[in-house]
Amino acid sequence: MEEEKPIRSFICIELPERLRNRIGEIQTELKAYAAHVSWVRPQNIHLTLKFLGHIAPHRIAEILSSIKPIVIRHPPFTLVPEGCGVFPHARSPRVFWLGIRDDSGVLSELQEEIECALETLGFPREKRPFTPHLTIGRVRLYRKPKDLTPKFLALEFSEPAFEVDHITLMRSDLKPTGAIYTPLEIIPLGGRSRREANESPS
Repeated sequence: MEEEKPIRSFICIELPERLRNRIGEIQTELKAYAAHVSWVRPQNIHLTLKFLGHIAPHRIAEILSSIKPIVIRHPPFTLVPEGCGVFPHARSPRVFWLGIRDDSGVLSELQEEIECALETLGFPREKRPFTPHLTIGRVRLYRKPKDLTPKFLALEFSEPAFEVDHITLMRSDLKPTGAIYTPLEIIPLGGRSRREANESPS
């Protein structure tokens, strides 16, 4: 019997196309500074709620059974793309990110409940507190990023709020040309998607 090949996966919120396009414009501006930064392709940027790592395919059903009841208990909510920053700090930047503001508090509650549920399944809890952000670039060589950092931090990033009506269990296949993401399951918030709600009889 052939052994199941582990699947690299994570739980995330996908971004609207408008926001992806804006991120692409920002990256184009930053690339002009020729820093040694690997910029994430806009179509591959997500708001990660939990990175699962490599899991056996047969565990997918177990994971979904654990998180689905949590997701459907929460209503759709809105997030505001705003602000920017670097990890770990400006003196030695390794990651460039754009911020996400969670005014409703639903995102934080949802992420914490998912974290707790998956911890009972053996997935270690993240050591760092959850900070909603979108990673747009990772430093490859520490030479010019420190020159780019002040320009990036001076960026006035603010985009219209967008509605979140589902979360996605995503598969990630790493290729020489970059990661390929494939949704394994889309779980609607509140038990049904916005489209389904609009089509319901009044």
